[in-house]
Amino acid sequence: MKAEILLKTLSAGLALAAPLGAVAQTAPAAAAPDPAAATAPAAPAADAGYLLGPDDEVKISVFGQPDLSSTTRIKADGTVTLALIGPISARGKTTSQLAQAIASSYAAGGYLTSPSVNVEVSNFVSRFVTVLGNVPQAGNYPLDRNYTVASMLAKAGGSTTAGANAVVLTPADGSGPVRISLADMSAGANRVLKPGDILFVPPAEKVYVYGQVQDPGAFAYVPGQSFRQALALAGGPTLAGSTKRIKVRRAGKEIQANLDDPVQPEDVLIIREKLF
Repeated sequence: MKAEILLKTLSAGLALAAPLGAVAQTAPAAAAPDPAAATAPAAPAADAGYLLGPDDEVKISVFGQPDLSSTTRIKADGTVTLALIGPISARGKTTSQLAQAIASSYAAGGYLTSPSVNVEVSNFVSRFVTVLGNVPQAGNYPLDRNYTVASMLAKAGGSTTAGANAVVLTPADGSGPVRISLADMSAGANRVLKPGDILFVPPAEKVYVYGQVQDPGAFAYVPGQSFRQALALAGGPTLAGSTKRIKVRRAGKEIQANLDDPVQPEDVLIIREKLF
């Protein structure tokens, strides 16, 4: 009889122990399927190398622990403050490094056994490039991944019809403006941008043709263009015009040139009358 009572007591104790152990477990074992995995956030949109900074907004998800998940901004001192563990340094970390630091803090504090944490950047603020000038969508663009001069300009809609086929890059490091031709990728269009860089697309450069020509006016400058080609854009000389008597003004000065010489931006070609 006593043995029967003892067996019943042990069975009841084991029945109580099982649910208590499940509640204490803060994360499923590695081999067991995670019921929260189906609703887990997608991989971060930021490039793996993106370094977090002040005012970036991050979404922190602790799987299976909705009360510990939050969306917050990184403070001016570079930290985020989380429930139970307080401030965690985020400045200069990637999203995966911050997720690891948060998980380690919850585990070290004894709050969670093996926490699974995910961090996404929901608003990029600390690292951006400014695009100005003759583009359809000027503004600040986050460096959520590596961008080159050409790819960032494409993100802003490219150069408008009134814009030049070139861009002026003012680096954040203070090294001074650099003019980059978008027609020559090796000349800098593939240069990787840094936070704080400024891109400016100037107005399209012109070459001017006046005097004894069919259609005088301003025409788009094309690198490698000759004066003869510029004259063709103006419809060629009139019957009274002489291709042997040309005048070229460059930077406010008159220079010696012939029709096969290359044009420079803002050159003024004047076709004078024939001498009879």
